[in-house]
Amino acid sequence: MQNRKATNWVAWGLLLICLIQTAYIFLSTHRVPAPSKIISATSVGEGGAVYEVLYDSGGATVPFIYRYFLMAKQPTLEEALQETRKISPFLVTKSSNAVHEVRGDHVFLKTSGTIYNFNNISYFKSNEEIKVVTFDLNASAP
Repeated sequence: MQNRKATNWVAWGLLLICLIQTAYIFLSTHRVPAPSKIISATSVGEGGAVYEVLYDSGGATVPFIYRYFLMAKQPTLEEALQETRKISPFLVTKSSNAVHEVRGDHVFLKTSGTIYNFNNISYFKSNEEIKVVTFDLNASAP
């Protein structure tokens, strides 16, 4: 009987250690990597801008990722970088310099290579007014 009780205590103890370690790993990892820097800012419409943000925190074996955000123009690039943590990008790709041309509230994008995510409509708020911007993507294989 003593061995069975000891075995149960050891099994429950190991299970508890595994659960604690799993919780630590899950809670300590970041869901989205931190943005590194803003590569470019392109004015769109009245009071808006498309910010191209580089994410290079993947390490040596992970390529650079570029996320494109639409938001109201920010006074400084640092403030824009902080704002990108609160909103979702409309384009996520491996290619830089995707903004090809801007005509009012219509943005023409041109990229080659991998596209991870794309939304053809986005909006931003400027002077308590919602501004809708449409995106036209021309993508090609490298």
